[in-house]
Amino acid sequence: MVIAEQKTQLRILLIEDDCVDGESVTRSLNKAFPNCGVRRVRCLGDAITAVGASEFDVVLADLSLPDSRGLDSVVNMVQACPQNPLIVLTGHADDELSITAIAEGAQDYLVKGRISPELLQRSIRYAIQRHAMLRHNDQLLETLRERDLLLQNKNQKLEKACKTAQKFVDNVSHEFRTPLTVIMEYASLLADGIAGPVSDEQAKLLGVIDDRASDLNNMVDDMLDVSKLESGLLGASRSPCAVAEIIDHVLPAIRRKAIVREVRLDVEIDEDLPDVFCDPAKVGRVIVNLAINAIKFTRNPGRVCISARRHGENDISIAVSDNGVGIPADRQREIFQRFAQVKTEIRDSTKGFGLGLNIAQELVDLNFGKMDVESTEGVGSSFSFTLPVNCPVEVTRRFVSRLATAAEGPGMVSAIGIAIEDDANESVMLDVERFLVHLLRQNDLIFTLPNRQWLLLVSVPSIALDEFLTRLNKERLQINRNRPRGPLPELQVQVEGTWNVAERPRDIVQMVDQQLAEEKYCVT
Repeated sequence: MVIAEQKTQLRILLIEDDCVDGESVTRSLNKAFPNCGVRRVRCLGDAITAVGASEFDVVLADLSLPDSRGLDSVVNMVQACPQNPLIVLTGHADDELSITAIAEGAQDYLVKGRISPELLQRSIRYAIQRHAMLRHNDQLLETLRERDLLLQNKNQKLEKACKTAQKFVDNVSHEFRTPLTVIMEYASLLADGIAGPVSDEQAKLLGVIDDRASDLNNMVDDMLDVSKLESGLLGASRSPCAVAEIIDHVLPAIRRKAIVREVRLDVEIDEDLPDVFCDPAKVGRVIVNLAINAIKFTRNPGRVCISARRHGENDISIAVSDNGVGIPADRQREIFQRFAQVKTEIRDSTKGFGLGLNIAQELVDLNFGKMDVESTEGVGSSFSFTLPVNCPVEVTRRFVSRLATAAEGPGMVSAIGIAIEDDANESVMLDVERFLVHLLRQNDLIFTLPNRQWLLLVSVPSIALDEFLTRLNKERLQINRNRPRGPLPELQVQVEGTWNVAERPRDIVQMVDQQLAEEKYCVT
């Protein structure tokens, strides 16, 4: 900010009880600003009265006044007229006093014996400029505080509305699920001939009922998943899994839907695929979502293919392809957004919330994979996603990378080794593993080891580690009270270390790699 040359008379208030000093300063002021108007008063009380009655551009005040002395004069004057820049005048140089005076609100500090017109001109212009900037900053800060308060109030209302909406969705979903389950069960009983012989036409109609009820059931699942995603409660129980077993588990439901819609369904799984490290239930949900989407929008005759093959050294790719109308290139990223839907004439009667692809992408990300789509209009689409192979080092690397880019910011990771006695049987080991998985949250990881050990990577800082370990022991004791097959064995716990994800991501990966090299932790 630059002060322009004074167009109007500069109004100056001089507070000086000494006549000689007052006249000397007034002469210098008139030389510095020939058109200025100087009003001199002899005490602080008169100055406060003058400021209340008239407007001034700057105030020059002596520190030794009849009714106020020293820094009290500065404090009182700043409080009385905060709108005016203040320059302190004194008869003695005192660096400490000058610093304190400026800290209390004065814009400058001048020694009367050294005052010249040039010094006054520079000092007054500087004081007016600096004071104007400070006042402007104060106004901006006040505006910022008001807007911050307004934003906080709006955020509180939004959070309350969001919680209410989530609660409503949860309640509606659960209430909707009960009659829907009854419809599906009774349709199944009728189809099985429990109530009497079923003709081919009746069987076809019952198949349509089951298909539409299945669509509604998937929509309920979508609503619940969105609610869990929004609240951060959607976790993952990751473990080594065979891709073929994951696909085989969901295939019957997909086949039933394909038969009802008269769509040909093919499955192509490469042989000798290594295990992947994922949550099989979540991955199965992704496959079902993609397959149902493909079946809905295929051409007649429709064809859908589910395939799985190796993708590079560290991934397995699972794809769902169709011969549908395809997706325009400019819509291929948009379709992964929540509530996004592509309009098409094919199977236009099929409606949904537009949540399936968004949830599928979130579930793939939760399992350290990536989703992609290739589509050509008039030819068809292929939705694919990757999953990491069962390699603890690679999984740990992706785990750390995911934490480092989390929306809430990178945090801390603690590694905990868990072991049980050597004579524990397979059933006990499975129960212990289920218990440990139950303790984990969305951003936690567990590796199962062949020598009755587990490695936990938990996203808690060292300060909260004791709380986690206390919870581990407390919940084990609580489960043991009502466990029919006897208590879970004593857990031998060893903390391997705690690391900052942002500062030491490689150390976490190296720790797992080192333990593998020492055969302490092995791939299962």
